[in-house]
Amino acid sequence: MTLLPKLRFTILDPNHLSVLRGIIGACLPFLILSPGPAIHLAAFVLFVIGAVTDYWDGWIARQYKLESAFGKWVDPFMDKILILAPLAAFANLGFFSLWWLVPIFAREIVVTFCRTAWLLEGKSFGAEKLGKLKFVFQTGSACLAFAIFVLWDYASTASLSRWLAPALKPVLAITLVLTLFSGFSFLWNQREHFSSQHFCKVVLAAGVGLLPKAPGTWGSLVGVLFVLLTAWNTWLYLGVLGFVAVAGELAFRRLEDKTDPDPQFVVVDEAAGIMVTFALIPVTWITIPLGFLLFRLFDVKKPFPIKSLERIPGYWGIMADDIGAGFYAWIILFLFFA
Repeated sequence: MTLLPKLRFTILDPNHLSVLRGIIGACLPFLILSPGPAIHLAAFVLFVIGAVTDYWDGWIARQYKLESAFGKWVDPFMDKILILAPLAAFANLGFFSLWWLVPIFAREIVVTFCRTAWLLEGKSFGAEKLGKLKFVFQTGSACLAFAIFVLWDYASTASLSRWLAPALKPVLAITLVLTLFSGFSFLWNQREHFSSQHFCKVVLAAGVGLLPKAPGTWGSLVGVLFVLLTAWNTWLYLGVLGFVAVAGELAFRRLEDKTDPDPQFVVVDEAAGIMVTFALIPVTWITIPLGFLLFRLFDVKKPFPIKSLERIPGYWGIMADDIGAGFYAWIILFLFFA
């Protein structure tokens, strides 16, 4: 029992291990995309260490009764970073098409968003069996890709790499099916929570609008994240933009308190508006900050006729002025960068 207090403030704290796993995952793409067999091998070793911590932090949490609401959120979130980040890097190297990862990323983002909203509401969820099986196959897919990648670096093992390569896509296909099926299963089992007022507010807040300061800025940054994730394909970009707008509409319909025509916490419109700003615009280190600043400027100043768009009743009135601000910013970016 004397060990318990010490565990809370050391690397053996399960939440610390989870965060460490996420940091490892975030670093892996840089190592994978860097030249050199030693760096690639180091990336694989770090991945294995990260995967081991997933078992370790769970064991510590159960053994020393350190389970917490934060731990229930951070553990699966960091798992996703550890797995998806290297898979994205391997897709970038041409191991498989990025389209293999789109539904996997979409599933993980939606489930993580819903899980976070419900945890903030006080609901608790354990990992489902399908979710655990999904994670095993995701880890296996990443391990197989790593094995092919690392073995190819050495002449003595290159033939083994070529022998393993055909197995990657079938394993990835099984992983994709399990990922989608487990996601649908989770959302279906929790379907009663979609109608809660808290969840509707979190959707309209794009996960950040309930923060005490600068909700519009945070909502715009969420939009920038969507831009960075989807700018590589126009149809995907437009699909996500449409999804954001429609999800907000569905949540607004269920919102019971509509006395305020444009609640401050509603920032899903900012996320959609800034996606309009970057439509068909090259994403660079110049256009991203410039587009962000232009959008925020037009959103705050509301030049003609943006201000009048706010008079449209209901949700689409909330959305319209931000779409207008995004369009004004888009015109400037298009003239100089398209």
